[in-house]
Amino acid sequence: MDRGLIDLIAIAVQTGIFLLGVYAMVLYNKWSNRNLEEEVKEMKTELKELAKVIIQQAVQTKEIENLREQLTMTQRNVEDLRRGNGFVRGRHGIDGEYP
Repeated sequence: MDRGLIDLIAIAVQTGIFLLGVYAMVLYNKWSNRNLEEEVKEMKTELKELAKVIIQQAVQTKEIENLREQLTMTQRNVEDLRRGNGFVRGRHGIDGEYP
């Protein structure tokens, strides 16, 4: 055989092996992307659920703050009444004294 023909066959075999390797990489990336896509979908679902929980916690925090303010106002009113401030006597208004 001629040396040039042998070199040409070797180059053709080498190119074929290279193309098979590239094809294998493409298939591997395709499979990897599918797995990655599934993981991203799962993460999106978990983030949506987490967002719901965070919103619920924010609403509960606001409700607790409102209840705390109401309790503080009630304590102030009771303290004022304990000191005699705020009693109404008839229709004459507030006189601050016990009846």
